[in-house]
Amino acid sequence: MSTDSKTMMHLSGADQRESGKGSENPAPSHEKGVENSHLNLDKTDEKSIANKLDQASKQEKREEQAEKEANSKPPTRIAEDHGNKPSRGARVDEQIQLEEEAELRKKGIEP
Repeated sequence: MSTDSKTMMHLSGADQRESGKGSENPAPSHEKGVENSHLNLDKTDEKSIANKLDQASKQEKREEQAEKEANSKPPTRIAEDHGNKPSRGARVDEQIQLEEEAELRKKGIEP
């Protein structure tokens, strides 16, 4: 195959790819940005100290909330979620937890 025919094949393929591209995506992909593309608490970032502290406190609150939600599930729920029978230890832990919550409610303290 000659270089002229290779060039023509290359150009004809490019024309086909470019024909439907114009109106669908007006912004080039490098201008869009990617969500979560950098670390929020990066030391080399040019954020102000106040913004860094604000971001750190927000992330800490999110982590505490996630931990609180994870601890609020009964111990047997994890095994059941995976389709397994809960272990004896998990059943005992759940029973102890329920007894402690009942004791706290009896004393007027909300667990």
